Amino acid sequence: MLNGVLVGDDRGMTTGLRYRLEPYARVGLDLSLGTFLALLWVTGDVTLWLHLAYISIALRAFLRPWARSTAIRALIVSVVGGAVLLDLHAQGAIPSNDLVEIPLLTVLALLFAAFGRQRVRAQQDIMRDKTRLEQQIDRIPLATVALDENARVVTWNITAEQLFGWKADEVIGELNPIVSTGERGHSDELFARIQAGERLNGIEVTRHARDGSVLELCLYSAPLGETGTIVLYDDIRERKRAERERDQAEGRYRNLIESLPLVTYVDLVDDHATNVYTSPQIVDLLGWSLAEWGADSRLLENVLHPDDTERVMAEVVHANETREPFDSEYRLRHREGHYVWVRDQSAIMEDNGEAFARGFLLDITEQKKLEEQLRQAQKMDALGQFAGGIAHDFNNLLTGIGGYAELAASSTERGTVISRCLDGIKTATEEAASLTSRLLAFSRRNVPERRIVDLNEIVREAASLLERLVRSDIRVSLALAHPLPAVAADLAQLKQVVLNLALNARDAMPDGGTLTIETTVSGESVVLRVRDSGMGMDAATRSRALEPFFTTKPEGEGTGLGLSLVYGVVDGLGGRLSIESAIGLGTIVEIALPAADALPDEPVELDDNEPVDVHNAERVLVVEDRQVVRELTRDVLESAGFDVIAVAGGREALEEVASSQPFDLLLTDVVMPEMSGPELAVKLRARRPELPVLYMSGYTDDVLSAHELAQDATAFLRKPFGNAELITAARTLLDAQPWAPAALAKAKSSAFTSAG
Repeated sequence: MLNGVLVGDDRGMTTGLRYRLEPYARVGLDLSLGTFLALLWVTGDVTLWLHLAYISIALRAFLRPWARSTAIRALIVSVVGGAVLLDLHAQGAIPSNDLVEIPLLTVLALLFAAFGRQRVRAQQDIMRDKTRLEQQIDRIPLATVALDENARVVTWNITAEQLFGWKADEVIGELNPIVSTGERGHSDELFARIQAGERLNGIEVTRHARDGSVLELCLYSAPLGETGTIVLYDDIRERKRAERERDQAEGRYRNLIESLPLVTYVDLVDDHATNVYTSPQIVDLLGWSLAEWGADSRLLENVLHPDDTERVMAEVVHANETREPFDSEYRLRHREGHYVWVRDQSAIMEDNGEAFARGFLLDITEQKKLEEQLRQAQKMDALGQFAGGIAHDFNNLLTGIGGYAELAASSTERGTVISRCLDGIKTATEEAASLTSRLLAFSRRNVPERRIVDLNEIVREAASLLERLVRSDIRVSLALAHPLPAVAADLAQLKQVVLNLALNARDAMPDGGTLTIETTVSGESVVLRVRDSGMGMDAATRSRALEPFFTTKPEGEGTGLGLSLVYGVVDGLGGRLSIESAIGLGTIVEIALPAADALPDEPVELDDNEPVDVHNAERVLVVEDRQVVRELTRDVLESAGFDVIAVAGGREALEEVASSQPFDLLLTDVVMPEMSGPELAVKLRARRPELPVLYMSGYTDDVLSAHELAQDATAFLRKPFGNAELITAARTLLDAQPWAPAALAKAKSSAFTSAG
């Protein structure tokens, strides 16, 4: 019966016709029954009309199977028929046996009534089941459509009406209206699969509603009866919208993750940090593909630097056990073999009962290089401070040693043993002073002192030094142009430039070769070339050769500062530096410095025994915190005829100035406790602006600026100095003042000449 209700067969159609014709048939049968009874009474033909009357009752019971109405009609027919039969029997027209037909026919009519009653109950049960089934189908939250073997609709529940927009009576008996022309082929394919007995479960399809809107549906099917099919449609538009929003959000998140300048990852919390996800940046960072990274659960452990493996894996185990955030820096091996420094930060999170470490890897290789360069620079600066401090103290000692040796020599007869000993002391002092000068140049605390110098002479001095610094398998060759214009430069710095270039050339020839130093003239420039026959450099190395801290030497064997310092000196002198090199062809470093107009300065040879002319006893205030230098300076100046007051610091100097006559010259050390020389000069010049100031120091330690040295009536004397140098420096500065006797005499002579 379910098939008849849902699909519709011949019995269903007959039942529907019966219900449509029932009112008319009942009336006709009741009229026929009355007619048959009347004819039975009038004609007395029992055989025909009585039988027709009972037949009409049976037909009436079929059309309206109600037991009561059938029993009443059977009783009426039995009474009327029985009365007629009794009358006919009384007339002798029929035998008494025929009277038995009345109860038999009555029983037969009652049986018809019972049968009708039973059928009514069965139909009521069927109708009740049908109604219940229809209600249950309407309660299904999915659009439910039953189709016959021709794919025509036979059931269309309320959910289908609401979802698709068609009423049930509009689609029953028609092809499924939700399938558009463009979707018909796919729909027929699915229907064929259903007819073949396949159950479709969760097939996603698109269909159209009555208003033309596109519906995203999930289709389920099951066979119904022998040829029918029931199809359920689940509206998944909200789910699909949520999925699209989720996919878009995941896409945005993925794009964000993959655009970050770091690698993000998800690892299982286990002994080997098994990888679950790694972002594509890992390819750029380490060269390993995502497939390789995901296929080997121990790849991270395998590419760790051997020196970091034990520490990092211990930190991983500790973080896994304590659930504390993981933060570590370590090295990973690139696919090409070199190591990359990374910072790894992660946190452990629980997900469905499993623990995952979510974190990122940040490339800190450049940061580590900068840190190493900073440490190297700090180490070099510390060495410079140490060397500068030693040189400063040693200069003070050398000043005393050399000065007192000169004083002693001035009162000792020449040619004696004592005189030769004193000369030896002076020579050793000069060599020691040269050593401290190189220490100060290394520490970059020497006072820049430009002078006109001969580059050829500097090269020759460097070559003599190189004889002790190069191996026997390296030949040093000089090719010096004559004559060569002078250059204006700091002598110590320029010597350091030549030595740095020569030593770099030496290191470029580990298997020996030829080191050639050339000088020549090019236009307005003096050119220095240092050539080696070593291994040479490729383009990448050559492009970085002047970078600070860049070196091709093994770790611990080079600072990477040599060429950068050379470049700084050359650039400061207004020159240029170029490098030519190729693998296997050696290297040429060329420096071009502006040529000076004057000839190289001739070193002033001072005779320590020759008395220095002193015009009068000018008053000199000596300020020096080192006793040996202070007393030597006082003794030397007093021996030259100066009136000298020597004090140990700025405070005593101020007290002396306040309590005595004016001084003609301030001779002060630059670096002193409590108050520096420049600070003292400022205080004294506030009272007397024209006061000459002669600074003396081995280095300035950033206390004495070029601006202060450029002021009027200001000069500088480098430690260690000779006695004659001290007297000459003081005398020269004093004689240059307008009020000095020499200046006044020159002014009077000029006036007399003009008058004459």
